[in-house]
Amino acid sequence: MTPDHRRSPFVPPADWLADVDAPSEGAPGAGFLLAMTLLAAVPRLIGLRAQSLWVDEILTWHAVRPGHNLAFWEQLHDTIQGPLYTAVAWLLVRLGDPELMMRLPLAIAGVLTIPAFGVLAGRLVDGRSARLAVLLLAINPFHVWYSQEGRGYGFLMFFAVLAAIAYLDLAAGRLRRRNIIAFIASVSACILSNLSGVFLWGAMAATMMFVDRPRLGRDRLLVALAFGGVLLVTMPWLLQASGIWAVHRMVPGVGVGEALRGETTFTPAALPYTLLTFFYGYSLGPSLTELHRPDRAHLLQAALPLLAVAGAAVALALAGGIGRRADRGRARLLIWILVPVVVLAALALRNVKPWNPRYVSVVLPMVLLLAARGLVRLPRAAGALGATVLLALTVWSLGAGRADPRYAREDVREAARVVAAAAAPGDAVMVPVVTDVYEFYDRGHQPLVGGYAKPPLASATQADTWCAATLAGRDRCWVVLARDWYFDPRGELEPALARLGTMRLVAQPAGTRIYAWERAGTGRAAHGG
Repeated sequence: MTPDHRRSPFVPPADWLADVDAPSEGAPGAGFLLAMTLLAAVPRLIGLRAQSLWVDEILTWHAVRPGHNLAFWEQLHDTIQGPLYTAVAWLLVRLGDPELMMRLPLAIAGVLTIPAFGVLAGRLVDGRSARLAVLLLAINPFHVWYSQEGRGYGFLMFFAVLAAIAYLDLAAGRLRRRNIIAFIASVSACILSNLSGVFLWGAMAATMMFVDRPRLGRDRLLVALAFGGVLLVTMPWLLQASGIWAVHRMVPGVGVGEALRGETTFTPAALPYTLLTFFYGYSLGPSLTELHRPDRAHLLQAALPLLAVAGAAVALALAGGIGRRADRGRARLLIWILVPVVVLAALALRNVKPWNPRYVSVVLPMVLLLAARGLVRLPRAAGALGATVLLALTVWSLGAGRADPRYAREDVREAARVVAAAAAPGDAVMVPVVTDVYEFYDRGHQPLVGGYAKPPLASATQADTWCAATLAGRDRCWVVLARDWYFDPRGELEPALARLGTMRLVAQPAGTRIYAWERAGTGRAAHGG
């Protein structure tokens, strides 16, 4: 009896899918990939310092900043969200401007993703689909955003593409030592860029079991060693994360406790919002700040025609990509997309980890491949219309992200500059949310009051109490407000400050408001500026 006859009834035979997705026109040519790489370099490398750092990037800075007696290996072990990127940033920030040096390696990784993605696309889909997918990634606003943010997501997507290439070598039976080492190295690097890379590891394990299962016992052993080698390399950080993440909430019947970050946890709108974000970034329709405003329903309603057209183009492309024929290319892409999404949704529903599109960014290349495959396979008129709308709105969103201040990150750098220019020595600055970011730019020139991670203000009385305690003994203060929804979701802080004294709006850099506050009845001169 052959090994195939003794297989589990739950595991299909290795040849259950026809391999009809072999590229019919060849991979994208070298000239095309060079042109797309140069195109991708423009939005990723230009303007790396145009926007100030934001909250998550400051977490990177705290892990790598020189002159604070930080131990390199200790920081790498403790940094579960991106130890590989942290190691690179650690070395670079000691060479120059930390804003530039924290972002530069992500931008380079973002550019290098394009030719690597071309190689992957040429092995998974036909030539026309591969070229369209590469173009979509080169101008993708979501990918550009995380190629210019000092966190590990740019590395995550780069190594996800390399991991997929290495997987295809194993699936094709090329189980030589160098291929196994390449798989272990690329998947481990993906996970160590951001732990959500482990979702892709699980998806690839499922794909190997159900789509590309090796026939020979020796091959199965080598594949198992390759997947096990990834766990061996990443185990120190996986164990570290298990002590931080509330994984016990995954046990049926266990209470999930208080919601993580409120509205960022999973809702029915999370999936369509994530798909739109994958294709158009954060600069089509309402901005991230506007989506946290009380009138967001009205803003969404006003943007509904644009969002409906954008969503229809995405739905058309993905529907064409899924199609009706069961083939290996489609099966691989669907598993690589669905497993990470389902796992994150389960974690969010059990309140282990909040839902956020960036936490499943590891699947972005696969989503673009599926969409490109679909547009090419649709009837010519439908495919041309869908591709035209998709590309046009992508370019529009990419431009809006640079030109429209609504979509800019909070300009805490400019806020610190404005206050520094107008404040008197010893003037305090209240920064309720972006405290650490402000401190990075202020460099200790002004005393800060009101820190991050305070419980949100739930009522006017609570706001009055907090302001009275925070401003006790002070007759004047500068107030810098940004990302209000974290601390002041009901808009109670400004009225509470106004009840204590006078509030004068000084400036409004992107996403921020700067006020000069003075206690009522002090008779002192107003702030300068």
